[in-house]
Amino acid sequence: MIKAVLFDMDGLMFDTERIGHRGWKYGAQVLGLELPDEVIAAGRGMSVADSRAMYLERLGPEVDYDALRALRVAYADEAIARDGLPVKPGLRQLLEHLRAAGIPAALATATVREKALLYLKMAGVDGFFEAAVCGDEVAHAKPAPDIFLAAAKALGVPAEECLVLEDSPNGIRAGAAAGCKAVMVPDLMEPTDELQTLTAAIVPDLFAVVPLLDTL
Repeated sequence: MIKAVLFDMDGLMFDTERIGHRGWKYGAQVLGLELPDEVIAAGRGMSVADSRAMYLERLGPEVDYDALRALRVAYADEAIARDGLPVKPGLRQLLEHLRAAGIPAALATATVREKALLYLKMAGVDGFFEAAVCGDEVAHAKPAPDIFLAAAKALGVPAEECLVLEDSPNGIRAGAAAGCKAVMVPDLMEPTDELQTLTAAIVPDLFAVVPLLDTL
């Protein structure tokens, strides 16, 4: 029986991965870099440190990752300030259902705390989360299980009784490694054979999570 739900943020709650993808491409253009889509995809859900290491390995040690990331962040910040934060369909309805059912929710995101809490407030859903664990607060980022284990602990619920909601491969791997029941809501990446073996379910949107709560 599911006793708590642990939420990823970017790509799951908010449609921000597309903005981030465009931001990486913009930064690469400014710096005159070739940045393949698969490198951007591989970094989704990673901490800044892990992302830096991966980018330098894939693109070469001469790449100024910090300058590239700064351009990407500035691009995304400007886009959200201009157009608003795009909220995924079904988010509020799911959170309201969890509250009514007495099932606590925690945020477990690779994003740093300041920005994560800002996004929750912008979307008007900050009051639905009883705990938040952010990417700069765990020793090992996704795909390691640390963030979900910490979020489960913060709620006082065993990991095996928690449902993890994720859109990225790194997030699904982390949820499965933590011993949680992982459900994938695909965003920019479709589930692979590997991910299908790691998930309890794959659903098209957050609306489809509610019927799962009594079955997992």
